[in-house]
Amino acid sequence: MTSQNRRYLKNGLRIVAVALLSLASQSPFAQRGPPLVTDDPETPGDGHWEINLATIGEHTLRRWDIAAPDADINYGWGEHIQLKVDAPWAFVHESGQAWKTDLGAPDVGVKWRFIDIEDSGFSMSTYPQYTRNWLPSSADRGITPSGGQFLLPLEAATVVHDFALDAEVGVNFVEHGSTQWMIGGIVAHSCGSSVECLLEVRQTVAPHDVQTLLNVGAHWKLDESMFVLTAVGRQVGERTDDQQRLLFYLGVQLLR
Repeated sequence: MTSQNRRYLKNGLRIVAVALLSLASQSPFAQRGPPLVTDDPETPGDGHWEINLATIGEHTLRRWDIAAPDADINYGWGEHIQLKVDAPWAFVHESGQAWKTDLGAPDVGVKWRFIDIEDSGFSMSTYPQYTRNWLPSSADRGITPSGGQFLLPLEAATVVHDFALDAEVGVNFVEHGSTQWMIGGIVAHSCGSSVECLLEVRQTVAPHDVQTLLNVGAHWKLDESMFVLTAVGRQVGERTDDQQRLLFYLGVQLLR
């Protein structure tokens, strides 16, 4: 990492710290990754499932990417391991072209929580994930990138008074592209008896490009096994073709 990128990463840490300490709240709910980008150390529990079915949209300067549906399926293998397969059906629209659709790039991962909050007052995990298109036609038609991506992050979470706080830092190795460093933080608090409000600040650092994602979202609890998940945000930073002018998530989470 260059000295300039180190400075950007330090600034990102400061942004996350300020965001984590800036909100007052009521008692928080238990927290999970979706509908935000930053994840946390929680796992579904031994033999339990967490299934997130969503529509996810991203708008850049000349392109729309929409996953509908995005099926994010997670299984608890023991209390500390989570197995994940995330398979999106992708719709892509580029300026001056017709919509294209095909299977997107599935994501597989394994989360291992190696510190429990009950024992230490905080929890930590690592969550390696690999993303690559399964159909050559998706890459040939420009729906998915031609190469794979390997994400290697660390997550941490704690509760401070009435705050639920999560943080994630990691590196994303991009085939045929630039390595990206990422740091993100989440503040969660209850906005009522059945709604949890979320704020996310996440910075991505790549050579000659630094973007900060500002994201707000909510978990709406319908019952013990079903939640509605929503989020909307955008990146701020140097205006590039790949900058996310809009990012949104609308889905349902099923716990079994």
